[in-house]
Amino acid sequence: MNNSRLLCAGLVVLSGFLPMGGTQAHPAHAQPVDYPFVVGFERFYASDDNEEYLTQGGLLLLNELNCVACHTPPEPLKDRLQGRPGTNLQGVGTRLKPVDIEMMIRNARFVKRGTIMPSFFAGPDRDVEEILALKHYLASLTDKPEPMPEGDVKNGQRLFHRIGCVACHEPETGFVPDHLPPDTELELVGLPSVPLNLADRYDYHALGRFLLNPAELRPSGRMPDMKLSEAEAADLAAYLKSAPKLEIPDELKDQLAPEGDSFHLDPALVDKGRELFAKKNCVACHSQPEGQAAAPQPAQPLAKLAWQERKGCLSESAPGGPVPYFYLDEVQKKAIQLALKHLREEKPLTAEHRIDLTMTSFNCYACHTREGRGGPELAREPYFASNSEGAESLGQLGNLPPDLRNVGRKLTPMWLEKILFGEGGEVRPYIAARMPRFQREDIGHLLKDLPAVDKTEKPVEIDVTGLPRYQRGHYGRDLMGVSGLSCVTCHGLKGEKSLGPPVVDLTHTVDRLQPEYFKELLLYPQEVQPGTLMPPLFTGRKKANEEIEQIWTYLKELDQRRLPDGLLKSEAFELMPEKEGKPIVFRTFLEGVGTQSVSVGFPEKLNASFDSYEIRWGLAWRGRFLDAMSTWDDRYCTPAKPLGEGIRSFPAAMPLAILKSGSEPWPDSYGPEAGYEFHGFRLDEKGVPAFLYEWKGLKVEDRVAPAGEAKLRRTVTLTGKAENVYFKGLAEDAKPQPVDLSKGQAVIQEEITW
Repeated sequence: MNNSRLLCAGLVVLSGFLPMGGTQAHPAHAQPVDYPFVVGFERFYASDDNEEYLTQGGLLLLNELNCVACHTPPEPLKDRLQGRPGTNLQGVGTRLKPVDIEMMIRNARFVKRGTIMPSFFAGPDRDVEEILALKHYLASLTDKPEPMPEGDVKNGQRLFHRIGCVACHEPETGFVPDHLPPDTELELVGLPSVPLNLADRYDYHALGRFLLNPAELRPSGRMPDMKLSEAEAADLAAYLKSAPKLEIPDELKDQLAPEGDSFHLDPALVDKGRELFAKKNCVACHSQPEGQAAAPQPAQPLAKLAWQERKGCLSESAPGGPVPYFYLDEVQKKAIQLALKHLREEKPLTAEHRIDLTMTSFNCYACHTREGRGGPELAREPYFASNSEGAESLGQLGNLPPDLRNVGRKLTPMWLEKILFGEGGEVRPYIAARMPRFQREDIGHLLKDLPAVDKTEKPVEIDVTGLPRYQRGHYGRDLMGVSGLSCVTCHGLKGEKSLGPPVVDLTHTVDRLQPEYFKELLLYPQEVQPGTLMPPLFTGRKKANEEIEQIWTYLKELDQRRLPDGLLKSEAFELMPEKEGKPIVFRTFLEGVGTQSVSVGFPEKLNASFDSYEIRWGLAWRGRFLDAMSTWDDRYCTPAKPLGEGIRSFPAAMPLAILKSGSEPWPDSYGPEAGYEFHGFRLDEKGVPAFLYEWKGLKVEDRVAPAGEAKLRRTVTLTGKAENVYFKGLAEDAKPQPVDLSKGQAVIQEEITW
């Protein structure tokens, strides 16, 4: 028997709602399937007759249909069959009208076609009192979502078809995205698509808030955070709500209680419904609202179920009775039976299988390929747009999300975490589809599993210390420029676009890539990343190893070096912390400070320079920071000058002294002559440097940071014990102040104002 079935095409509409006007154009009216829709099963297992393969699909169904919420899996499979939490029902009385809640209770398929939620009730004339009680209880669970701004339907339509929504959901029939010619014909039949079910019935404000933070209502995390702004969420909500509302057939209307103003909560029914919520075992999938804990009622363990017989949830009988009815189709039932049959033969998940299961469950394969599996279907590819005309010449590399082959040994742990859970990890701004943000508890294991699976037995060796004399950043700069290997033809740096078609910006390379992978990619691009446009530039080059290390050194020192030839512009020499959005620390010869100055510029346009030879603050100024031309481009390195205004030159005096009293003369020796030892500086999490030095056994941290408009606050922390220590600040009229080090530490603060 062939199990294959045609998906989302020519299927019977469920006996519930019909769209007003008969249209099926809007995604919310996509032709439904007549069984629980599990996207990973549909894509990879539903049309395969191989018993061993279909068994794996059955295991996926046991997890995604949350069978393990009632049926405990065998111990070796608990990692694989963890189930999924259901929708958070707190506030459901605000999100849905009472009539919609009643239809969800009667049979969720009435309002949520293709749902995995089973039915517990037999028919229109049975269980009426229980349905009514549950309706009143759930309708009582209200909240007040923060209002959303008014959304723009047209912009929402564009966003839906551009940022990646259609990777999982069905596109709108007849809509041609603006990056395609208007007469483009798009073939949508046969796409396995996650149903868009409740959008037309949801409260507009609740829908917008859900789109901003899907995991709050659906902690299973299958719907990820698309990193929407509030305005974008409002636009998408407006678009999804623009669909003609699905009508309730007359025969169903007669079975439903009146809605609207005529519905009034009955406290007695609310209490009864609360009890039924636990009694009906709704708590197996949904957390008990209102914070009331209720333990799920256990059923037979999976391993004890009779796989040969279609009983219980696999029953052929009509809904109703003591077990839920899922409306499984023949293929799904067979897959589950095979999974139950081979349950005892299954082994615990390996890291490799765990990665594949996660990517299948969370539909990562809708956008990404890995080891030849997944990627957008051909019919969906036209909806993956590019943000740059130049990227169109890259083919699929210019608009499709990247292949995840070797990603575990490609990305540093910090960058992998940033990609999965954080912000700012994207390096392909030319791709319109967004990398969503997932819940750490759902896919956090990838941080360990991907590096473990993708490691190589013998990684290439690369020296990234920068210590050998050949490892000089300026050599790497020359190699990247147009007179060298011309890397800048494709790659941009520090906000400057490449000279040709854009590919990955290399600004964050050292933070992003493992150095071994970096070298391996440059040496063997097609083997490491099949299909890449990266040419084998180092083939036959006698000093390839050294040259690659020189490029790495340049990228490591990028904030201290000028751009390669081809990208360099005159204004590129000016250092602008306000543009970088973080402090810039820059070593140079600085007029008024000396040859060993370390200057720090803040985005707030406040700047200061520390003399690391004399070990004291030399200057502070407002406005523009520094021009690095003399440092980067002048072999004699003539002293740079502050570009701003309000230059404050501090008195030539050291900060600490041992005195018998504050009236004694302040010492006039400096730096090492005065007993100071400079130990460099340390950056905090915001990039602010603390200068470290030692004096007479005391360890000192000395830092300045913005403290408001036109104000820097200096903080000096002394650690150690000493007597008769005095501190003198930076003001012209500063007086020596005694420092109490009896407890082994003292913190001194002063302000520099304009």
